[in-house]
Amino acid sequence: MILDTSRDLAAPPTNVSCAKTLTESPTTETGRLMTHPPPADEEDAYWASYPPTLTTAQLAKILSVGRVTVFTRLSSGIIPAYRIERSWVVFRDEVRSWLATTNSRSPQTPASPVDVLQGLDDELTYRDLMILFAKSKPTIYRWMESGVIPAFHVGSRWVVQKSQLRQALRGYSNQTTAFSE
Repeated sequence: MILDTSRDLAAPPTNVSCAKTLTESPTTETGRLMTHPPPADEEDAYWASYPPTLTTAQLAKILSVGRVTVFTRLSSGIIPAYRIERSWVVFRDEVRSWLATTNSRSPQTPASPVDVLQGLDDELTYRDLMILFAKSKPTIYRWMESGVIPAFHVGSRWVVQKSQLRQALRGYSNQTTAFSE
C-alpha cells in the first residue's frame, strides 16, 4: 500500500459552502461547533455547567452544605423541589430563581415562577420523562403504572399529557401548603 504524502492535510476544504458554514458558526477554541450559544456572563456559564435536573449531591455542592442539610431543607420546603414517591426531583432553574430571591443584599421577594415543562410537547413519552426527571426507565414506568404520573396507553406506548403532568407536579411540590412528608 502506497500512501500519498503530497496532499496537505491542513488545506481548507474544497467544498466552499461547507467552509463558509463552519466559519460563520460559533465554534470553540478547538474549532468544534458549539451546540449552545456562549453564556452571557459568568453566572450563566456556572448554571449551564449543571444539568436541568439536579441530584442532591449537586445541590449540596451548589449550596456549599452537606447532603443531610439539603434533605432537611428539601423536607421543610426551604429549597423548591418535588417529592415523587421516595424521590426528590429538583430543577436547576427553580433553584436558580430561588437563590436569586434569597440574596442578602436585596429584600426578600418570592421566587419567580419557573415553568419546568416549557418547551416540551403537549404529549410526552416515557423517554421525555426520563430526561425531565433524570430517572431510570423502570422508575418512570413504575410511576406511570401506579398512577403517580398521570399516563394512559395509546396502542403499546405510554403517553402523558403535559397539562396533567403540570397538575400532578403541583401536588408533589414542597412549596404548597398541602405538602407533607
